[in-house]
Amino acid sequence: MTLRMIFDRRDLQGIRIAEAPDPLWELVLGSHQLREDRPSAWRQQVRLNLRRHEGAARALKTLFTLVPPKGNFPDFLTPPTSVGSFESGLEAVACTSRGRLRADLRTVFTGAVPPWVKRLADGDREEVSGLVGALRDAYGLVIEPFWHGMRETVAADRVRRVHTLAAEGAGAMMRGIPGVRGWDGEVLEIAYPRERTVHLDGRGLTLIPSRFCANTPVTFIDPALPPVLLYPARVTGPRQADVSPELVALLGRTRAESLGALRVPRTTSKLAACLGTSIGTASKQAAVLREAGLVTSARQGSAILHHLTRLGTALLTRELHEGTAP
Repeated sequence: MTLRMIFDRRDLQGIRIAEAPDPLWELVLGSHQLREDRPSAWRQQVRLNLRRHEGAARALKTLFTLVPPKGNFPDFLTPPTSVGSFESGLEAVACTSRGRLRADLRTVFTGAVPPWVKRLADGDREEVSGLVGALRDAYGLVIEPFWHGMRETVAADRVRRVHTLAAEGAGAMMRGIPGVRGWDGEVLEIAYPRERTVHLDGRGLTLIPSRFCANTPVTFIDPALPPVLLYPARVTGPRQADVSPELVALLGRTRAESLGALRVPRTTSKLAACLGTSIGTASKQAAVLREAGLVTSARQGSAILHHLTRLGTALLTRELHEGTAP
């Protein structure tokens, strides 16, 4: 099955990558993953928190009722205004029109409907307020404690996509998105649970990297809403397997990974792309390593090229002996 997004020239100029994860999308998609049986430190921690917080189970039950493990869930749970701001997202949910509530819930419930969902579909303000409260409680349990790490994952993915876009063009960037099957400059083909076509019609496309989007990208059900594509955030470059725990303990995770990335001499921009971070952050890490005698830097045209010193190489290869000089 394939989702086809149809672009015109205006849409190509309107491609943007969100700067932060969308809190409500993450909450909804996280609720899918929370119900899986696979081992996960995040899932284990959330389930532990469930036992500690009164009312948390009730909030999750509300969310699970509206968001089945597979298939459609209401668009109003993930309003376009919520990217990067949980509070603005909740405000948009609270202001959802009766028509939108009814239409969206109809896409989810094709059989028996719980009484409270019927009242919600009728725009009952008490039910809407209860839903907003449940979303707030569920967010505090499922997403908020892990938000910093999620932001880092999404930011790293975004840096890589922006770097690819600038260096190789929109085609290479599009084809690198997980789940994309093809891109010919006009039609983006994406693995999807059903056959579907969305015409962007000059509205552009917002790409939103997601920590909890799994397997295939996701978009709104209603094609009239602003076009978005949620996709699984991916981070490449030196990670935990590439640097020893001892080195991480000595330097910290980010500096150890920066040192590991410089096994191959890199400019600041290429170091940033490898780490999945900003050029400013990469420059700062290189400066700290240089001051410690682990890296040397030299200008190469308009760029700065960073090399490991003997001491830096020794640390990475565990051959450090007393008296080694840079």
